[in-house]
Amino acid sequence: MYHFIVNPNSRGGLGSKLWEKLKIILDEKKIIYNYSLTKNSKDAEKIATSLSENINNPTTIIVLGGDGTLNEVVNGLKNINLITLGVVPIGSGNDFVRSFGDKKTYQQYLESILSPKEIVEYNMGIVENENYTRKFIVSSGIGFDASITNTVNYSIFRKIFKNTPIVKLIYIFSTIKILIQYKSLKYTVHEDNKVTEFDNGFFCVVMNTPYEGKAVKFCPNAKGYDNYLDFCIITSKHKLKIVYLILRAYFGKHITSKSVYISKGKNFKIECSDITHCHTDGEQIGKSNWAKYYLANNKLKIIVN
Repeated sequence: MYHFIVNPNSRGGLGSKLWEKLKIILDEKKIIYNYSLTKNSKDAEKIATSLSENINNPTTIIVLGGDGTLNEVVNGLKNINLITLGVVPIGSGNDFVRSFGDKKTYQQYLESILSPKEIVEYNMGIVENENYTRKFIVSSGIGFDASITNTVNYSIFRKIFKNTPIVKLIYIFSTIKILIQYKSLKYTVHEDNKVTEFDNGFFCVVMNTPYEGKAVKFCPNAKGYDNYLDFCIITSKHKLKIVYLILRAYFGKHITSKSVYISKGKNFKIECSDITHCHTDGEQIGKSNWAKYYLANNKLKIIVN
């Protein structure tokens, strides 16, 4: 039995149209399945809990949505040892699937799930701040990038233009707006065996995959199955340099700059000189002046090929 959790509103309604096409394929193949459609925020998390909390046998759950929907599912799952997760990416970013290679068509994603060739035991990160304790599977940031996602997530224009190409411009305008407004912070970073202070901290993120923010390769060597989290901080007094380094990060070339610090570890605690926004896989978890990061004790089996 396959259980599908579908976000019909992903990418301006593409989720609904795609699911209708995939249902035809499933029916033609006489696949036994059921499905649930999300309607509101946190629905995917509730559905995942309902599907997994009382199971006694191995179960495959497939997510049709973006990284935000995937984050909800990961946080809702119970009995992780019995779950195998598949993903058909239909979000605006899809940074999770990018970490192990995009496929050309949605049908190819479905075929890989129905006939898996490789299943990886994937790490899940956990972030704590004064508001929440949440899992993440892509990344969690405190500072600049979280301020951008906050602006985008709560933008009235995103709701008005959600079914039009204009929605893509909202990310660009939000980045420009935050770039102009944002003031750098002092960060104190506690790693496994050392403490480092960073002045003029701008961008600060802990990652489980190489990419976030629509294919920006902030931690090129991050692997969700290596039992480590990766950390990246960018510091500078000059905002144009921040822009330059983020642009270089699309190709993973920012790491050669002295303004960029990257490391691997199992535990991080980040303290900021002021409260600032925090996110987990692009979803807001409130404002705080600190965040703790560590690996979950269990891993999630994920179909990657």
